[in-house]
Amino acid sequence: MIGLQSVYIIDAGKTALVEGLRVAPWERGKGVAGVLQRFCTEMVKEKYPGVQVSRLTRDDKLGPRDFKKYRVIAKQGILLVRFSAQELLSRLEATVQALLEGGFRPEASELLSESDVPAVVLQESFRREVLPNQTIIQDWQPFKAMESNLGLLQKKALSWVVDKKERPTVATLSTPPFPIPLGQGWFYLNIDVFGRDLAHIKSQLLRHLRLQVAPLQGHVMCQLFLEPSLWLAMATFCQEALGLELAKGYTEQYLLESDI
Repeated sequence: MIGLQSVYIIDAGKTALVEGLRVAPWERGKGVAGVLQRFCTEMVKEKYPGVQVSRLTRDDKLGPRDFKKYRVIAKQGILLVRFSAQELLSRLEATVQALLEGGFRPEASELLSESDVPAVVLQESFRREVLPNQTIIQDWQPFKAMESNLGLLQKKALSWVVDKKERPTVATLSTPPFPIPLGQGWFYLNIDVFGRDLAHIKSQLLRHLRLQVAPLQGHVMCQLFLEPSLWLAMATFCQEALGLELAKGYTEQYLLESDI
């Protein structure tokens, strides 16, 4: 095998999401990626004639050719931290108590039930004021905020947290941790952040950590996707307040779109 690409049809059949495009290292620079992209585009056109655009996410630096080929729909900062699951849990309540004594005031948050999600996420104010370009970016997958996509997302056992159900200003979405090949007992935890209120984001991060880390034995790579301007403040909070280790410096996630 020298390369592969996978495509996911979303947005009620209007969008082809390019999920994976990989080329073997020894074949890179030979045009293999272009052949794969052209082949998959033609296949999509033939099998799904209603598809109008192609979308993908990237975390590498974009060049002039990319900006000619794609429209940038949204940009998120990527904050990657790591920690020992049980070590964090053993001191988390003491850490929060120390934060309270230092003046930290946790904000109210609500964990949405599966039946709550459509009523909250499909609010016009939420789509326009909270989501980046009316898009739910879940673990590298961009979904327009529409009912058919929520049906796809509900199959993933995701956890939605908001500051309030009525006209929320901040929402966070975590994916159940999954094992990764960094060694025995390593997991990835992805948390997508929508909104800009730093106090609410900090409080909701604590809630996701309590919710998702408790069953784990081992080490966790936790990846937060958030408004780029909040990256430094959240990195400081994770390191200095929570004692998490920064695994990588600032990087960006781009949501790109092109017509088919």
